[in-house]
Amino acid sequence: MNIKAKGLMALQGLAWYIAPQKKLEKSSRKSILIILELPGIGDIVLCLRALYNFYRFINEESEYDILFAASPIICDFLKNTKSTFDMTLVEVDFTFEHRSSFSVFKDNYSKLNKRYYDYIISFDSLSGYTRSLIMGLSYNKIIFSEDRIKKYFIKDIVYKFLLHDVNLIKVNYSGSVLTHKSLVCKKVFNEALVKIIGSRDDSEYKMYDIPILTEEHKIAFRNYCVFAAGIAKGHDYPYRGWNIEKFADVANYILEKTDLKICLCGSHDDKSLNRRLYNLIKIKERVIDLTSKTSFAEWVEILRNAEFVFGNDSGYIHLATVLKTKTFVIAGFWNYGRFLPYKNIECSIVPIDIRTSIPKCVLCNFVKTNCKEKIECDKKVRESGIYKCVDDITSKMAIEAVKRLYIDKEDEVYI
Repeated sequence: MNIKAKGLMALQGLAWYIAPQKKLEKSSRKSILIILELPGIGDIVLCLRALYNFYRFINEESEYDILFAASPIICDFLKNTKSTFDMTLVEVDFTFEHRSSFSVFKDNYSKLNKRYYDYIISFDSLSGYTRSLIMGLSYNKIIFSEDRIKKYFIKDIVYKFLLHDVNLIKVNYSGSVLTHKSLVCKKVFNEALVKIIGSRDDSEYKMYDIPILTEEHKIAFRNYCVFAAGIAKGHDYPYRGWNIEKFADVANYILEKTDLKICLCGSHDDKSLNRRLYNLIKIKERVIDLTSKTSFAEWVEILRNAEFVFGNDSGYIHLATVLKTKTFVIAGFWNYGRFLPYKNIECSIVPIDIRTSIPKCVLCNFVKTNCKEKIECDKKVRESGIYKCVDDITSKMAIEAVKRLYIDKEDEVYI
């Protein structure tokens, strides 16, 4: 976000705070606003369990209404997977490409500033964008998680003065150890439950499975794996997409050594990429290209019923994990530990990371470094549009992982 946009948003937030556009009266029913600023599918699927348990407990307190503010893609995902938990969904534009748009910022505010909120809950740290957004809302308490790497600026002091009734939930974030998203959500929501309805025993925290959808959404074929070669458009980390020729090497090996079909999935933005992959695959009659041809509901069922999913570090992998599908993921080190590798997570199937050895520039998204590896990576990004830690992963490494952890495992079944 550029400096001019940040300044305009901060000033507008301050104006809303000092002279609210309208006074909102408290209604007989209390309101809770939950904000998910990050727009990725991976972020919401790892929040689902905490969100489900939060709804279960809050639902016992009938005077509360829950509103959930997120980007349209996340709201659509919740609706199509029947995971709205009776919340009122508010579609706001939190996409990265529009984060610096002042007009979008004001539009988001107008959609949210409809009622008084007794609590505002954020899954993540309150960025300057979100802090400015909520300044003009009528609220009682704000609950959110601590910044990943704590930094102290004048603006933090100003925000603390303006947003005085804030509950900051400390999590184990540091420059070398990050905390997994689902653990952060659980901790934030547990704290919220203590504040709102009293403490809850952790033993009541239940698993959540995305509901099985109707028969019409189930795919007609079986015995297949999914290849997810694309990455989300507008993502903060656009350089994590593995080389398409390497994807083809792995696909051709699987087709040669197994009787599996390969299903290509993705959005309209992935069509050209998947077409390239299709053209490089040798046994085309065993490839099913469903790129941009499925609804969200059908997409979920494709992942649920697959033998495994093979792809980049993206929402596909996190969703497949929630659906208990085996996954192989091409993983780098730019945000090592935030999602992958999963550690101390309550899930039955953990993604299988395919990585090189840890470089000195690990966590480059959070820690600034000027070591030799980072200089080489920056050059690789400029020349080829890919992180060096991702590009260094070879086809052979990926094939070996699939052979050892799927093909050889399948052979053991028949011995």
